[in-house]
Amino acid sequence: MRGQSVGTMLSTTELWYRAKKAFPLFPGVRKPVSGHFLAAHYAHRARTRGPLRTALDLLTGAAFHAWIPLRARAVRKRYGLDAHWTAKATAIAHATFTDPNDIALFRIDRAGQLDGYIRRFEDADLNRHINPLAWAPGCVLADKIAFYALCAAHGLRHPAVVATIVDGKVTVQASPAGHPLLLKPARGEGGAGVAFVDGAPDDPTDLAAWLHTHFGKRRHAWLLQHRIIPHGALNQLALNALPTARMTTILDGQGVPELASAVLRVPSDPAAMVDNMKAGGLLSPIDLDDGTLGLACKGYGGGDYPLHPVTGAAIPGLCLPDWAAARALVADAHARAFADYALIGWDVGFAADGPILIEGNGKPGVLMPQRASRHGLGEGRYGTLLAHHLARAAHR
Repeated sequence: MRGQSVGTMLSTTELWYRAKKAFPLFPGVRKPVSGHFLAAHYAHRARTRGPLRTALDLLTGAAFHAWIPLRARAVRKRYGLDAHWTAKATAIAHATFTDPNDIALFRIDRAGQLDGYIRRFEDADLNRHINPLAWAPGCVLADKIAFYALCAAHGLRHPAVVATIVDGKVTVQASPAGHPLLLKPARGEGGAGVAFVDGAPDDPTDLAAWLHTHFGKRRHAWLLQHRIIPHGALNQLALNALPTARMTTILDGQGVPELASAVLRVPSDPAAMVDNMKAGGLLSPIDLDDGTLGLACKGYGGGDYPLHPVTGAAIPGLCLPDWAAARALVADAHARAFADYALIGWDVGFAADGPILIEGNGKPGVLMPQRASRHGLGEGRYGTLLAHHLARAAHR
């Protein structure tokens, strides 16, 4: 079926994520407090909730306000902030019904700035309204084996899959043919489990036996694929990992994918195999028109980086290679192969021979683009298109 994965087993990470989001927090106590672009959505939600849910929202809202000072002190300790920040963040959090951690990560100085932001606790419920297929157990975007198979069926550029390993069963699809290889879980996030693979034989029969010996005891599904070598223009930022752009497309009113945000992730640790924030990656906003990078920052806390901390290479002003082709690739992929999804966050690599799809995400999150750009997603087309889809979902 289009947009569905063959396997339906959810990873522990995914199950925990769903459990946390099973009860979407109402942003306020009696009345919703949110960005202006979400006002109609929350007004509808307030009108349509029953008396039991209203009572639960009152209780959880009051508990949230009681939790804010404790959370602010914990965030202050985590990021090495001062007492002045704690007092200011606590006041802003009470006024805007915001997690103090968001205030720190989005670098908010006054309550009015949050009017254009999507708070992180809001994101999952908003996504569930407009992107229900992303929450289905068989979501093809959550299963990299199924994702690459659909890309192949539509002729979309993606890393060549050499073999799959599903609960110990090895299926060889192609010869390594001398390419560097990478092993990763079919489900998962944050780069967990990713490993470079050396010494694999080229002969398919030998390769199957070799993979079974080395990786056959691993549970769940894994895939062995060609490792993508970055374009030469990114060598000073790549270290030992592939920098990827998170490019989020949203369908417009006519069902045409529109690029609504873009951020480049850059590794900062020479030992890291991935560029993810959890591996210490940097974030740099990307100009949607020409692919120019802006000032980089750490994903979680810390200051800004005009220069790469290891290589000293300048980051702001660098133009990503083949940016027009990358834009065309994600728009084409969304329109032709994944049009069942209203919103997709694409991870795009930049190889010597052009951009390539590394992953697709049905729940791409809002931390990266809002932290990197220092602007809320609601201030641009992202907010407009999100409001459009939320209005449609309310009338289903």
